[in-house]
Amino acid sequence: MREITLFWKRPRLKDTDLQPLLDIVSSAVFLSYIKRTPRDVRILLKTTFKPGKVPEDLNSLYFLELLDIHHSPDDSGDSYVLNLRLSHPISNFNARTGGTSAAPGCSLNSEGLTYVLHGGNVRLRLVAAMARLMAKPDRISARNLDITSSIDSGPLNSKQLKLAKFAYDKGWYDPKRKVRISEMAEEMKLARATLAEHLSRIESIVMDDLMGSFSNLKVTPSEYEMFKDMVVSDGQMLDYSEDEQFKLLLENIHKNMQDEDLPADD
Repeated sequence: MREITLFWKRPRLKDTDLQPLLDIVSSAVFLSYIKRTPRDVRILLKTTFKPGKVPEDLNSLYFLELLDIHHSPDDSGDSYVLNLRLSHPISNFNARTGGTSAAPGCSLNSEGLTYVLHGGNVRLRLVAAMARLMAKPDRISARNLDITSSIDSGPLNSKQLKLAKFAYDKGWYDPKRKVRISEMAEEMKLARATLAEHLSRIESIVMDDLMGSFSNLKVTPSEYEMFKDMVVSDGQMLDYSEDEQFKLLLENIHKNMQDEDLPADD
């Protein structure tokens, strides 16, 4: 499993379909999912409203529907806990992947929006790439691999993982120990060149998994068409295709796609 964090500053959000939300809430923190299927994502959200605003104002946004108020604050300025239906294209796509989810603690505050995702490397790259098309993040970061949780889902197969652990235990990745590859090859009963080739391949896979997938989130024409078709289909199915903020979202996707130097048909 991997974790990727995307962050957008508030000034950047003002040019997106999320802008009306900034006028309603002071802060919002994602607590948990209640239900999660494509086109029907229900969440618990801890929310503080701006003066004069109330939970029902969230219904004015095409991607949010207030279902229930779990907790109302005693004093104005304190937080509500709300049950909401979230129907944003990003949340719908995130639910579709079958392998990614938002992490509790995702938040909108005075600094901006922090979106933390968990999942497998390939699926995370797709969700992050789609998010980038909607609005380019000001910052993207990914956590290092946790080998204990990556045995079955990580980038290495079981044989490669076993070989990498053997080399690590022998001190191959510790320059101070000056381990010779010929000594490891003899112990494993492999040709020196064969072991060297395996280790080189392993290092390439791990570095690509750690660095390559999220440092350059390029979108292919076929991926763009998939994203665009899903967004348009959701808008039609959920009856918000004529909403002005949704139209702004589509415009931003189209513009950002042009910036990628790839074809983006109307």
